[in-house]
Amino acid sequence: MKKALCLLLALLMAVSMLAGCDSRNEGTNTQQPEENTQPPEESAQQPSEAETADSPVLPVTEEAAYEGVQSYCERAFGWDGKAEEGSAWLAMGTGTDSEYQVIFRSYTGALVYFYVEKASGNTRVVEYVPALNTEHEAGSFNLFDPPEKEDLPELSSEGGAASHSEGEEKSESHYVFQPKVCSVYMEEVFGDTMCETWFHLVDAVMAGENTFACPDQHTYDWVMGQFPERCFPVLTELIDYAYDREHSVVDGVASFTWLVPPEEAAVRIAEFAEQIEGILNDALEDDYSDLEKALALYDYFSTHYEYDYDTYERMYQEYVEDVKSITFFNEGIGVCQEISTAYSYLLMQVGVEATTMAGIDHQWSYVRIGGHNYHIDPTFAISIKGSLAYFMMNDEQREVTGYGRDTHRITSNYSQDHPHPNYVADDDTFRPLWDQDYAGFDHEKKIIYCPIGEDANGEWSYYEFDYTGY
Repeated sequence: MKKALCLLLALLMAVSMLAGCDSRNEGTNTQQPEENTQPPEESAQQPSEAETADSPVLPVTEEAAYEGVQSYCERAFGWDGKAEEGSAWLAMGTGTDSEYQVIFRSYTGALVYFYVEKASGNTRVVEYVPALNTEHEAGSFNLFDPPEKEDLPELSSEGGAASHSEGEEKSESHYVFQPKVCSVYMEEVFGDTMCETWFHLVDAVMAGENTFACPDQHTYDWVMGQFPERCFPVLTELIDYAYDREHSVVDGVASFTWLVPPEEAAVRIAEFAEQIEGILNDALEDDYSDLEKALALYDYFSTHYEYDYDTYERMYQEYVEDVKSITFFNEGIGVCQEISTAYSYLLMQVGVEATTMAGIDHQWSYVRIGGHNYHIDPTFAISIKGSLAYFMMNDEQREVTGYGRDTHRITSNYSQDHPHPNYVADDDTFRPLWDQDYAGFDHEKKIIYCPIGEDANGEWSYYEFDYTGY
């Protein structure tokens, strides 16, 4: 009898403990962190039954919340996991009974708040950009089921969408894919005839044909060899020279070979067009100037793509095939040839005069904005995130960063066959930016913001660069 009574008491105590584990703290509000710029005010949201149905039995620990957010920041922002004063860092904020608050400060000075529900691991992401005084919900994920890299929410301070006036929402953009693009640089280097022949080739491809107007074999070889990669990257997977290349042009009509059936190529081109439109409409707004387009895409590359170190190492050991910009678009990772070609191609898509420039063992982009030539190196935007040292460079700055004028080779892979004008980039308007990091820009005020540092109260100050006229 006494033994049965003890068992009954033990059972009642276990039921009572289980009931306590399922209790919820309703109606609490998330507190502001004590040591940072004031973040957006958010109310804690309790998980629904559907959200918690598959949640772990044990609640999330503070250590698990910190480590989970750290892993997320390393994958989403390319952070190296080191919390350094004056640079990027991660810290626990002031949470509530139901939520942990984890704060990430990016290299730009933007603050990203992660609200981790203790009961389920569901995590809301809220970003605050002090320079522009803007905030927004940037997505959500579960700590125990983190998203794949391609599904990571796109944060405004890291992807260019923070480039708006205070309180202004990013409006829908309407950029449309342009099959026929060719920059003024290519016209100057290759000549009008080759550019016109290139447009004939594009017309033939879009019509599903396999012949196009071409004056001679020399023009054919150069157009087929140089233009698709720079001016329509997906074509490198779809077409090739004629089987009888030496006799490809007969009486002013040239032929080419389809690598896939024309119907399949049309589908692939449509997919590529949708991909390009998606990038442009994500990164840009309709009324951006040429400079703003270049800057927004520069920042977009910094936060959306990665450098392919494995291919880089292999290129010094063996010949590597398929080093193409279409591979970069498809895989989100590449080396300088792919990165710079893709960047210049996107600029051409939105009406900015752009091409590529090569030096010894490196390639970057070359643009004409406001009547001046500039070097822009999107590869270093990816590998040295946040730095503006490689944006709108003149020849002097390009040499400081490793490549003198005597090594430059523009547009053509074979400059000895197509010598180009003696291009000069001598404007130093953007010199003040070259030792700065990027935080965002204000389209209305024509100001680029660059973080300087925090004061004793945790308030951030910013260098403001006025780009009026650009």
